[in-house]
Amino acid sequence: MAEPVGAPFTAYIGGMLEEISEGYAHISLQTNAGHADALGNIHTGVLTSLMDSAIGIALGRLRGEGARELEGPHATIEMSTTFYAQASPGDELRIEGRVTSLTQRFAFGEVEARREADGELLAKARLTFAIPGGRD
Repeated sequence: MAEPVGAPFTAYIGGMLEEISEGYAHISLQTNAGHADALGNIHTGVLTSLMDSAIGIALGRLRGEGARELEGPHATIEMSTTFYAQASPGDELRIEGRVTSLTQRFAFGEVEARREADGELLAKARLTFAIPGGRD
């Protein structure tokens, strides 16, 4: 089912939506030299952008199509990321995110980034999203 991610920046860096279900999203990225930092490793900003997108997509599916019009779009208000290992250009990345809790005003999620070839954990993050039109 791989298709480009709908968010313009995530699509620009090459993120592909592999799987989506209610509260879950899997994004992949085939990295290249354009994703590298000054040391030649995959830039952590690439990882965090994909991780944020995975939870945003999962939350969008969980909230449903009409929620955006009724309540407004959700937005990341906090992201805490821990990096465990580096990736290199040429590595394929696997980003999997899950919404862990959803209230009327907030959503919480967890996401992992792994190297596809060996499954090594590259980074983990916890995110909080605000739902502006939600009510208590």
